[in-house]
Amino acid sequence: SEALGVTVSAVYKWESGQSIPEVKMLMELADLFEVSVDTLLGYDRQNEKIESRLKRIEQFITERDFEEAIMEGEKALKKYPNNFEVVYMVAQVYLLLFYEKKEEQVMEKAIELLYSAIPLLYQNKESSINETTIHNLIGSLYIQAEQIEKGVEILKKNNISGINSDTIGLTYARMKRPEDAKNYLYQAYMDTINSTLSTTFGMILMFAEQKNEKYKEAATFLLNYLENLVVDKEKVTFIYKFKGILFAELALISAKFQRYDEAENYITEACQYALRFDAKPNYLPQDIKLLKDEDVPALLLDGLGETAILAIENFVFNKEEPSEALDFVKKRFEELKHEGING
Repeated sequence: SEALGVTVSAVYKWESGQSIPEVKMLMELADLFEVSVDTLLGYDRQNEKIESRLKRIEQFITERDFEEAIMEGEKALKKYPNNFEVVYMVAQVYLLLFYEKKEEQVMEKAIELLYSAIPLLYQNKESSINETTIHNLIGSLYIQAEQIEKGVEILKKNNISGINSDTIGLTYARMKRPEDAKNYLYQAYMDTINSTLSTTFGMILMFAEQKNEKYKEAATFLLNYLENLVVDKEKVTFIYKFKGILFAELALISAKFQRYDEAENYITEACQYALRFDAKPNYLPQDIKLLKDEDVPALLLDGLGETAILAIENFVFNKEEPSEALDFVKKRFEELKHEGING
């Protein structure tokens, strides 16, 4: 009562259920106790009911019983028309049903619900769902419904960081419009390469940290992938820079496992690839398969460092805690580097 400037009897009436605070006072109470007004009013009980409905809908989807999923979803929509989770979930049901039945009215219902979900995004707790992802779902639905130009335009407007380039390029290619497809497919191709490199490298580090020998399997896959990317295996390309980093990391892993002979071989290869790249840097995408003789203006920028030697030092050595393994690999790398430079 002191904090809110009201009488003790007023608070007693709230507590005993004889009266409830006015809206403005509810907001002040929520602020005082650092909770939402919904929580103050016991709205979490309703959320529990919503959760149980959503789980039932998910179960029907898992069982591919779309008829029951829609019946349950429509009931939920009538009761909770302004709840994001409900609206978005039911939109997903109609979307999945459309992919199976290809009925136009189903597609229209899915799109209607997806658009209805956008102004409710402030309730969304799932970071992977946002206005862009919803628009991209809508664009993909239009393309599936053969309203291709409309769908492509939506995807182009929401092509943040090239996330839709593969779909846009494929759609144009299927429409027999290669010139329109060209730049989108090139961008998607380069993004796919970068994604494969970073994902597989991450798996190597993950397996090694778990002391799981599968890191070797991941490393072999990545080396084969790198070999198959380039047109001329003897020509210096950006692959050399990445191989330098990869072999340096493998050297460090081997040293941690006290396989020092193996570490010696890996760090030697790492230094050789790095020195060869730095002597003749090449980031041209035309040296990658499928891009030879094509007009691809963009350079390959990796963000790993100005030189391959610096990339190894910054990306591998400087990110590692001091250890006997690190000392061994760094010392040998410095020796090999000076031998190579002076030689």
